[in-house]
Amino acid sequence: MAETPGQPQRVVVVTGAASGIGFATAELFRDLGDVVFGLDIRAGVPEGVTFVQCDMADRGSIDDAVAVCAGGGRIDVLANVAGIVQFGRFEQITEDEWDRVHTVDLKGPFLLTQAALPYLKAGGGNVVNVSSVAGRVAQPYATAYAAAKGGLTMLTKALALELSPDGIRVNAICPGTVDTPMVSHVASIFPPDLDPRLADRLMMMLPGRAISPAEIGSAIVYLASKDARMITGSVLAFDGGMS
Repeated sequence: MAETPGQPQRVVVVTGAASGIGFATAELFRDLGDVVFGLDIRAGVPEGVTFVQCDMADRGSIDDAVAVCAGGGRIDVLANVAGIVQFGRFEQITEDEWDRVHTVDLKGPFLLTQAALPYLKAGGGNVVNVSSVAGRVAQPYATAYAAAKGGLTMLTKALALELSPDGIRVNAICPGTVDTPMVSHVASIFPPDLDPRLADRLMMMLPGRAISPAEIGSAIVYLASKDARMITGSVLAFDGGMS
């Protein structure tokens, strides 16, 4: 079980906190009594969470956000949730689209973790990265996204080894199809000639229902808890069997 209300407050930073998994995760940490900073490019984080505007594609914006969150000298939990998706045929991916996906989904977590590292070291913090099933197994029509998420998955493993002597744990969650606005957008832009069987495979869900953002958020909360103290470098498949 994760920490319970009444225990010392942690400083928690959640990216992408204005929607989907990030919103649900910020709510869960808030309900535990943690001090939660919700980073997003737009407002709309949960009530009781401190909104910090941050563009994950801009290093200056990231550095400014970390300075706000670490005002007390430490960051205990960093949840890298923010991400964007690319979907379409490989030959139609533009260089700008490739760069944008990699900047937000891979470079952003790299820059934010690097900026937060001195404050994570202060208390032996936790980093949880939200990757994707696409970062574990090959999927067509999402090559830029899959490449970025595959990089984030391996970044997780490498950092877990490097930061272990500092008492910092680093783990990743690889969700499958989660009921979020981003997933709904992907479903709306399938090529009209896409084989329905492939579409079903790409949108595979848990039997009878989609994965909820709160289910992923609960896994993030657990990985950041003391009960998970022996877990680092783990890549948790949360995909209903897709992988």
